[in-house]
Amino acid sequence: MGRFGPEYWDKYGVYRTPLGFNLTLFVLLRPFLVWLMSALTWRPDLDIMSLFFPSKNDFLVAISIAAIALMPTVLYSMRRPSSAQKWGRVWRYMRWPLLLTAVLDLTWLLSQAASNHFQFSFYLAAQIVLVSWVILYLINSRYLTCFFGDWPEPDPK
Repeated sequence: MGRFGPEYWDKYGVYRTPLGFNLTLFVLLRPFLVWLMSALTWRPDLDIMSLFFPSKNDFLVAISIAAIALMPTVLYSMRRPSSAQKWGRVWRYMRWPLLLTAVLDLTWLLSQAASNHFQFSFYLAAQIVLVSWVILYLINSRYLTCFFGDWPEPDPK
């Protein structure tokens, strides 16, 4: 199966999803999550969007960058034995769109910091640190290599 033993497999015989992968999706898809939270908390005195995105243009750029990570997210949701095997060949390369999203996101965040003359902003600094950790995780994780190389076999039923 790979470098990791049966204790890492789920009931279908494929590698279990690492917690770091779920947190990676959470960090990379945060513009969509902030958008959803701001839509659900429809209060004029609580403007969540302005904490993360000072202007509408910043939000649109962030959504555009995060949209790259939607394809791995959709394929991850299809990762079960009843799915077509052709998606397994595509799944093998899904680390690269995530890494591209993280690098573009970090570049965008750093350009935002530079445009503010590197004045300290807690929300911007926290995002930069989180995205940097995601990049390090995507590059250094050996388990992700096995996780992306594994796709469930079709159901024999």
